[in-house]
Amino acid sequence: MRKFYFDNAGTTKVFDETAKEMMRILTEDYYNPSALYSQNIKVEIESAREYIAEQIGVSASEIIFTSGATEADNWALLCGQKNKNGNVVISEGEHSAIYETAGELKSKGIEVRYAPLDKSGKLDYDKFAQLLDENTSLVSVICCSNETGAVNDLTLIREMIDDRCKRALFHSDCVQALCKVPFDNSAPDMMSFSAHKLGGPKGIGAFAIKKGLKIKPLITGGGQEKNMRSGTENCAGIVGFASAIKCFNQKIDRALVNKMKLLLKQTLCGIDGVNVHDANGNSDFILSASVSGIKSEILQHLLYDDGFVIGLGSACSARTGKNRVLKAMGVSEKEIEGNIRISFGCDNTMEQAEMLCDSLVKNIKILKEKLR
Repeated sequence: MRKFYFDNAGTTKVFDETAKEMMRILTEDYYNPSALYSQNIKVEIESAREYIAEQIGVSASEIIFTSGATEADNWALLCGQKNKNGNVVISEGEHSAIYETAGELKSKGIEVRYAPLDKSGKLDYDKFAQLLDENTSLVSVICCSNETGAVNDLTLIREMIDDRCKRALFHSDCVQALCKVPFDNSAPDMMSFSAHKLGGPKGIGAFAIKKGLKIKPLITGGGQEKNMRSGTENCAGIVGFASAIKCFNQKIDRALVNKMKLLLKQTLCGIDGVNVHDANGNSDFILSASVSGIKSEILQHLLYDDGFVIGLGSACSARTGKNRVLKAMGVSEKEIEGNIRISFGCDNTMEQAEMLCDSLVKNIKILKEKLR
């Protein structure tokens, strides 16, 4: 049976055009970029850097390629926190790459403050502002939640930082925002990105560091990436990253994504015992909902048998069976146990969304009847 994939916030299928471009690099222009004879691949890397930077809205010199957003997130916290006596402020809605790394800082004696979320999943701006003071040296707030699609106002966060702790650096994980939701690229000092969320390969990401900001490398060695990130460049991945952004922008039908999400949301809202975690301004690409009284893994399996692949939240949440982001929003444990995440991509159609609605209604009814 053919499977219709609705877990695009987890990862995406690589575009055929992107895979073709990467194969060309892997089999034809495979030289080490550091070799003197590797002019062609050097040109390709820099061309990709310029295109990616343009799409983000920064200059090419501000882009450093990494193994993914997790590395960039780690880099931002481990090297961005320069004042051992200063405090670090992150939100409760951060991706695990930030949340767990903040825990590492905490274990080293650095004060970490956790800004709460409101019920919609966005940053509680008033309480966030209260955590900032003259000793705050680093702030990290996710742009678009990988769990719920809630979007934080980076411009407002920048204004609060400038008002209360001007010397603090501001980092934002912008993985789910790139090419999907508008964001203020000038607000953060550092931003993290990943290719595999929009039709690119896994294992390649980008770290945008604002011009003039001095930050130490996380990985040292041969001095690649202007001495900022050592290790032989992932040439095929870099070219694939640029190709994926280009293909995504060409192929994505944003109006269709909006319609599919609205249909799924209306369907789920019409089912008794379902709580949809969505608010005005959320990303159209992610829809999170909790079905009270059932186990989401069972629903996921039933949907899979009907030909639909959906998520249960982020990979970290699905693996542990816990969801600290939803918990921070005030969602009950009973609802968290029944949480699902539906996320959209270029291959999804309205017909698929309609069939998914039918499958959801049918299978939720089956599970609820069994629990009576």
